Amino acid sequence: MSPTTLYDPEVITTTAAISTANRDALQPKFLNKQGPTNFQKFRAALFVVPSILVLCAVVLLAAEVTLGLFGLGDDEYIKIDPILGISHLENKWVDFRQEGFAREKISSTGLRDVEHQLAKPKGVTRIAFIGDSKTQAMQVPIADTFVRLVENNLNAQNEQKAQQAQPGQSVQKQKFETINFGMSSYGIVQYFVNYLTRVRPYAPDVTVVVYNIFDSTENFPKFGTVTLPAPTLSANNKDELTIDYNFMDGWLHGEGVKFMIASEWLRRNCHLFQALCADDFMLRSSSKWYVSTFNALFAPFSGSFENEMASIPLSKLGNYEAQRKAVCDETRALDKQVSHDKIWTWTVQPRLGDVNAAGADGQESFKMLHDAASADVNLVGRVFRMLNKACSNSGSKLVIVTLPSLDNMVFYYKEIKALKKLGAQEGITIIDATEQFPSLAPMQKSPLYYSAHFSPAGHRKLASIITEGLKPILKQQ
Repeated sequence: MSPTTLYDPEVITTTAAISTANRDALQPKFLNKQGPTNFQKFRAALFVVPSILVLCAVVLLAAEVTLGLFGLGDDEYIKIDPILGISHLENKWVDFRQEGFAREKISSTGLRDVEHQLAKPKGVTRIAFIGDSKTQAMQVPIADTFVRLVENNLNAQNEQKAQQAQPGQSVQKQKFETINFGMSSYGIVQYFVNYLTRVRPYAPDVTVVVYNIFDSTENFPKFGTVTLPAPTLSANNKDELTIDYNFMDGWLHGEGVKFMIASEWLRRNCHLFQALCADDFMLRSSSKWYVSTFNALFAPFSGSFENEMASIPLSKLGNYEAQRKAVCDETRALDKQVSHDKIWTWTVQPRLGDVNAAGADGQESFKMLHDAASADVNLVGRVFRMLNKACSNSGSKLVIVTLPSLDNMVFYYKEIKALKKLGAQEGITIIDATEQFPSLAPMQKSPLYYSAHFSPAGHRKLASIITEGLKPILKQQ
């Protein structure tokens, strides 16, 4: 080939064009410059989407397993109860870290206690404890609660007596069993209903109500306040008391309760869900930014969520109307059998003189607080009389333990005085723990408390007081 032919522009262009055409013809179809078809995109998506879902599932499963291995994410322990408002999730492991620490399992019957059979064993004196969060004692292991310690103390003392008996001296060997029916947020009305429905079937020989400050203020509905559901009291125009479920039923129809009902399986079994719920609760309590951001993000879906929650039937809670009716009927019957006499003994005279004088507003406010406390405590006395009658009818002795409180809680100490008057009238034993506890001002500095609840040292102190207070009663059993 001559140099002229070699560098001829037309020849070079033609040769390049032919070469490009041949190369394009030899390229595989999937490298075609036109790109993938819609079908090819769809087929690729069918592979990518499941892969992403599987990856998410693996991550969630890994988080769930990790939380379980490290004992995290077992925060939930409350279920909706149509008779008492709330109760424990049965057979549920619970990690409690808000105050103190304990990892324990709720019993098969929903008690924060060891397992107890319903039928009382022969030769056993059974003691039931009813109370609120201080009796429930989530802050310490079950073995360290004052309820368990009272049983240990009584059995150890009885065993010691047997060992110290003289040769030939017969000693009646007695065994004691204590059962913890305490539940967070319970008040005097729930103590009463709890005895009628849950405690009485265990046939306790002694029923101990662990009375705490503010128990007297939880008898009637508190409109406009955020509270957990609870049965309350109502009186007709003849001043006849009964248990009222109307306020609680309004609460049960709320979306928050419906969500708790719908999510019960997750709250029982899923560590990750429980951890997220715990974080949500904490952030809602402490961060306005979180609440506003959450509400803004959730707003587009709120209508659908409300409709979905409204469709959840309360029948998921079981058939409870018959039991409610039985509770209300027995309450009316017991109220007719007991005295309605007042037990409040303190009188504050109304202020006389110039209403515009310095300090007048403060004095009038104090009298209003006094009058409210008087009405509440007199009603408490009436409920305790009904409870004492119910216990007596079932062969159980009623005991009231009054827990210590801050030194400046004037009305609470007047309540204790009123309860002692009631005890003298009705033959109810009052064990006043406030007299033997050291000063509690402020509680946070006392080694007997974490902050508001007992530390293990506090449980040991209270157990010792109750053990000694029960001795005169148990001798009569």
